[in-house]
Amino acid sequence: MVLETQIKRSWKTLVLSALVCGSLYSCKESKDSVAASGKASVSIHLLGVENPVVVNKKASNGSSIGSTAQTQVIPLTSSSSFEATLTNKSSEASSNLLRSSSGNRAAVTEERTPLAANVKYKIVVYNADGDYVTEKIYTNSVDNNSEITLDAEKTYTFVAYSINSTATVPGVTAQNELANASLENISADLMYFKKDLTVHSGDNNLDVILKHQYSEVTTNLSMATEMTGAITSLVTPTINPTHPSANLKLADGTISYNGSTTTTAVQFPALGAGLRTISSNPTLLIHPGEANGLFNFGSITIDGETKSNVSLSGLQILPGQRYNLNLNFKTCTQPVIGGADLNWNYAASGSGAVVDGVARPAGYVVTKELTAPGADYGFVFDILQLDNSFNMEVNGVKLATQEIQFENGIAIAPRNVQFADGALYGSGSVSQVYSLTGTSTNPVIRVVISRSGEVSMYGSKSNSGELYPLVLTQGSFNTVPWSSVSNTVKITQIVQGATKMVGAGSGRKKVACAP
Repeated sequence: MVLETQIKRSWKTLVLSALVCGSLYSCKESKDSVAASGKASVSIHLLGVENPVVVNKKASNGSSIGSTAQTQVIPLTSSSSFEATLTNKSSEASSNLLRSSSGNRAAVTEERTPLAANVKYKIVVYNADGDYVTEKIYTNSVDNNSEITLDAEKTYTFVAYSINSTATVPGVTAQNELANASLENISADLMYFKKDLTVHSGDNNLDVILKHQYSEVTTNLSMATEMTGAITSLVTPTINPTHPSANLKLADGTISYNGSTTTTAVQFPALGAGLRTISSNPTLLIHPGEANGLFNFGSITIDGETKSNVSLSGLQILPGQRYNLNLNFKTCTQPVIGGADLNWNYAASGSGAVVDGVARPAGYVVTKELTAPGADYGFVFDILQLDNSFNMEVNGVKLATQEIQFENGIAIAPRNVQFADGALYGSGSVSQVYSLTGTSTNPVIRVVISRSGEVSMYGSKSNSGELYPLVLTQGSFNTVPWSSVSNTVKITQIVQGATKMVGAGSGRKKVACAP
């Protein structure tokens, strides 16, 4: 029985080896036969999609168009405004851009991104006389290695195009002659590539790099950390100009635009009960280049106030480029006289600390009380240094149901804070909160109490860095009673070894924005 089993295994091994060798020989014979028959095999290698980044191209009014950020400040109400910044996505992503050249010439570089999986694209082949030879539709990441067989030692023109769709790729109009062939009435994200290649007997490779032909703008709305409330309504946001569609000549990539210029809707996700940040879907603009693009809200409701016909003009948008249009809203305020600075640094004493010359055990509560005069826009408390937890009480109501703790492993007050994106102090690239130092503009921690008593909190991930939303992972923020007349604010810290607080708090009132 053992011998019989071994014989069977040997036969199986021999059969498998024969099949593998036969397959390899068949492949070799196939390629050899292609070469012997005077044929050339062309493999298509899609390398990605390139977006041109233009630096220092001059508009007719003398301003710079391209990757340089375009920034405007637009009044919203007498006490609020927004800063609008249009930036090229490629220049944001790349740290190796060419710098501006002198004069009015434009320095151009490319930033390549992969084509999404399963997006379809077509290769159309013409001979040296411009006559149609063949075509093939590819699905990215699925059949990129499929080959095209052509006559060897001849020159062909290869045209590749896509509309960034996983479902379809349009046909070519008048495709029999390259001189007349075109893509007609394309209203989707058109990408194009063309190259002449002399193919030789056997294997040949064609590297394909598609390029966007139309512009795309993603609009991002955000509210400054000092601003309370949320964005609760966006009515008919639009951007212009754009054409309904365009045609592209395969021979040279020339684009002609169809119809009159018009506006197009900017699509945002649902706001629900209100959001402080929101991004639109990418908006496609089919236009030869515009130095006076216009973004408009039919109306916007933010922080309880509605403003109609809010416009941003002078947008400088170039074909083929991807842009971020960032709108950051803020309310103009100033501190109300009567705020207080907080500044203490108590050294550790065992598990406790020496507070004002007296050794206090772990669990002792350090308290500082201040009176905040009434203010029509709530209260802001900025912490520039913290070791390593705190709480607040406004008119007898605590800010949070338990100590707000930023450090892990403290038994007396467990960590219950993280960034909204999941990051933690003392984890990954984020230092412990007690290792960070902030400024009055960019504190380590910012607490904002709205005029209706709602609480929001922000934190920095680096010294004097950008502020990001913080959330409680245990317990919750309370709605505190904020008075327009006078308020008693109590800042507290539970002693857990070294205990430190450097910060300032004050009521805020609305003021007219500076011109």
